[in-house]
Amino acid sequence: MRYRFLLFDADYTLLDFPNDMVQAFQIMYAAHFAAQRPYSQTLLDCYDQCNNRAWERFERGECSKQELYLSRFVEFLQETGLSGDPAQVNETYFSSLAKTGTPYPGAVELVGGLSRTYQLYMITNGNVVSQLPRLEHAGLAPYFREVFVSEAVGVGKPDKRYFDYVAAHIPGFSPAEALVIGDSPSSDIQGAVNAGLDSLWYDPAGQHPQPPCTYRAESYEAIRELLCHV
Repeated sequence: MRYRFLLFDADYTLLDFPNDMVQAFQIMYAAHFAAQRPYSQTLLDCYDQCNNRAWERFERGECSKQELYLSRFVEFLQETGLSGDPAQVNETYFSSLAKTGTPYPGAVELVGGLSRTYQLYMITNGNVVSQLPRLEHAGLAPYFREVFVSEAVGVGKPDKRYFDYVAAHIPGFSPAEALVIGDSPSSDIQGAVNAGLDSLWYDPAGQHPQPPCTYRAESYEAIRELLCHV
């Protein structure tokens, strides 16, 4: 067996973030903006775009995590003309997100099976307030020996310092026996490259140009099969 340590991403890899995000956004919107304008898909799409741009800035090292959280709602308010306090809106959003936790079909079975052979760790750029409860609600938490949330670490993927922290806090860690598994070329795969680790790019849509990963899989079954043969 080539690998002992599997470092799994959370959102879009095991957790259905789009589903959870919609639930949290709708609750937040009802609490802060429903009196100003009825909820619509257009408003959700606007927030999603603002959120994606903020995450891109964070991954490029152009802003802190707190700046990311606030800037997406500042932009959302500016683009929609809605009135509100970005900090309060963000707080309601995260408290709402913490009540969600939707695993993709087969995710619990995947990590449950792998945990009998490998040491599983979660590497996530999520928020401490919401990410840990979501993993519990999804039924994923029991299979991971530790969850490394970037907000608690102080730096996130793809920064090499994040992976250095993870390596230093896993007993007996060996880079040659570690595999990063995630969906994001810019966060997970580039982070693995920066840290000198092997990576498995989870690409269920099969639509992106392949990043510089060690392996690629389009399904959970393909991940199982690959690990059986390396």
